Amino acid sequence: MRDVHIVGAGPAGSIAAMSAIRAGHDVVVSEEHHVSGIPENCSGLLSVEGLKSLRSFLDYKKVIINHIHGADIYFLDEKLTVRREGAAGVVCDRATMDQILAARAEAEGATIKYGERIKDQFHSSNIIGADGPLSSVANHFSFQRINHYATTLRALVNFRCEDPSVVEVFLSNERFPGFFGWVIPQDEYTAEFGVGVKLPNGAGRAWHNLLKLKGVKQAPSPTGAVIPLETRSRTGMRIGKRNVLLVGDAAGHVKSTTGGGVIFGGNCAALAGRHAMSPQRYEFEWRLRHGLDLALHKAVHDYIASKPDSEISALGRRLKKLNCDIYLSHHGHMDRPTSMIHPKMFMHLLKGIVGDT
Repeated sequence: MRDVHIVGAGPAGSIAAMSAIRAGHDVVVSEEHHVSGIPENCSGLLSVEGLKSLRSFLDYKKVIINHIHGADIYFLDEKLTVRREGAAGVVCDRATMDQILAARAEAEGATIKYGERIKDQFHSSNIIGADGPLSSVANHFSFQRINHYATTLRALVNFRCEDPSVVEVFLSNERFPGFFGWVIPQDEYTAEFGVGVKLPNGAGRAWHNLLKLKGVKQAPSPTGAVIPLETRSRTGMRIGKRNVLLVGDAAGHVKSTTGGGVIFGGNCAALAGRHAMSPQRYEFEWRLRHGLDLALHKAVHDYIASKPDSEISALGRRLKKLNCDIYLSHHGHMDRPTSMIHPKMFMHLLKGIVGDT
């Protein structure tokens, strides 16, 4: 028997493996596919600050495709323009990133068994489920279910990007019910088009809405994925003589506003590997460090997802009147909304209110 068995060799699984090895454990990883990162189901847009928090596991500069300096956020017909002098985010080659992380985990001492689908044949009494939103580990050990998911479609499209350093985000519950549409430039002539909708809505109509919105008549067939929109109520339990932890998408360590899970999932995975034999310590630490930010992302998502388009448009107008685009340009953070809550925010809002009267 090995010290720790990790199911899934995506970013969360590989980071958990490295963390467990650095804590002195013998680690085996099971990956159902024959190579990590394939199929590629997720967008590669990640915050620079978030990637820096994972620098002890990944040299992200090796996988950068494009630098992102801003975003145009459309509240239906109202646009918020957010710009940074330096890059706030980068577009990464996700498949290569996953493979580099897995290779580094192996180099540090993990055994990765590719093509191994786990049902109940666990190799340790300490198990970390890093096996995605429909986690077989979570199901096997009867963790409480995640109730809310988004389904997404995405594809690389030949598209002339007016400014390849700016992403576009489209909020509309008529076009993209419960989530949003996006355009992420890869370079001047290629962009990732993507849409998400909250289940049980179907994403096919949303995909055609985005193509029509951007005037694209032909596009490759998109690939789909499922994203959790909430964290599980429990992500670590002692069950008999086994310690079972969930991490990444399996735990719901995902920003409900965007569906991004690499940064939070990776940071929680580092804790999971360190505390693989102490589910209670793991649960306490990740919620202490990351729980409030994830809860705020969910609150923002739930608020916007509940509004008709007329109210989304009105929200955009209010935010523009308060110069929130200016505030986000200077103080916005792609991952941690708690970092934006400080006296500067209240002074900015006060100036906007006084200036508007």
